[in-house]
Amino acid sequence: TNGVRFTNHSTPHPVCSAARAALLTGLYPTRVNSPGVFSPLDVDGMSTDAATIADLLKTTGYNTMAIGKWHLGHAEPYLPTNRGFDDFYGVPYSVDMAPLPLLHGRKILEEDADRDLLTQKYTEKAVSFIEQSKEHPFFLYLAYSYPHIPLHASKNFRGRSKSGLYGDTVAEIDWSVGEVMKALKKNGIEKNTQVIFTSDHGP
Repeated sequence: TNGVRFTNHSTPHPVCSAARAALLTGLYPTRVNSPGVFSPLDVDGMSTDAATIADLLKTTGYNTMAIGKWHLGHAEPYLPTNRGFDDFYGVPYSVDMAPLPLLHGRKILEEDADRDLLTQKYTEKAVSFIEQSKEHPFFLYLAYSYPHIPLHASKNFRGRSKSGLYGDTVAEIDWSVGEVMKALKKNGIEKNTQVIFTSDHGP
């Protein structure tokens, strides 16, 4: 295999929104108005004064896309397309919150997303983005909704593992990462692409 595996690490916060804010900005979450978990009832989100990695990469000509779980504010100013990302496909917050709309950009595709199909749909959109962006520098932020509870997996993976629904969910994410890696190789850019895989707030 290629790459390096890091087995000893720290997270800036043990909950989702805060850890994601730190991951995308490089700042402590309290500095970017993300001290805890945002909910569908919140009217604010991660501070708009904070530059994201997508903001910085866009200034050097990168195409940028966020796919999956955002959870840094669902009101217009806080959505990915206002935070340095050219495009967004995913859900605004966590799968344990309802209703959970599936968005493309700012358009609602499903009022309440089919949770069984989220990983599969994220993967398809990621592969498509890679194929469309292969001629240019790009940054893809692919944030899976699972294995956050309540757990879901598509029918292709449900019951396939020996570890119950949790194992099925992880197996589908494993498949998804494999599809992304295959897309990089198929398009001849795997040796010129850095892939970082991490959980958002610790294993």
